[in-house]
Amino acid sequence: MLLAVAITYGVRAARPEAVKYLPGFADMPMQLDGFAGTDQPKDDSLKEFLEADDIRGIRYDRGDDAAAVSLIYGLSWRTVHTPKACFPTQGWSVIWEEPVQVPVEGELPHEGPVLGELMRVEREGDAMLVLFVFAHKGGTSADYTKHSLAVMTGPKGAGGLSIMMTSPIGRKGEDHTRQVLMELMGALYPHAVSFWYRDKS
Repeated sequence: MLLAVAITYGVRAARPEAVKYLPGFADMPMQLDGFAGTDQPKDDSLKEFLEADDIRGIRYDRGDDAAAVSLIYGLSWRTVHTPKACFPTQGWSVIWEEPVQVPVEGELPHEGPVLGELMRVEREGDAMLVLFVFAHKGGTSADYTKHSLAVMTGPKGAGGLSIMMTSPIGRKGEDHTRQVLMELMGALYPHAVSFWYRDKS
């Protein structure tokens, strides 16, 4: 254990000087793949609790389909929390969960696919799907531990980003809701992480 801590500390100490990154949530597109976005009120108490450097909530609608998007960015690995722990504390039961690969059109700014996790949660007769992606400069993960390590050992000042989407399962069923979330995440992801790849080393 002490050796692992020492190695991690050594890697972090050896990183180059920090570069300041600004997530640019204010520039997120409100028209996206047929979806129309509406800003949600910023929760300053949540921002303070998570020690986040920036947060933004957007509701996207496309016909009868709707999804709530939560973007949370922080310099510290501690800022990002896994929804698998958060939803049960709010009374939701996790019915199932599975790793997914989010299809994104065009070329990604980093190696590897966009990895995420999809969950079905239920509470008092309500059901919804939750899709989340943990992003860091250079890639993604659906695993909280791997994401935290990537942020800790990654470029100084880069931080980490959580993108979470929720959508109620309506009359069109679970498969349709899944498709809605996958399409929206695929369209949103390149915009959400673009700040890491604008003339930065």
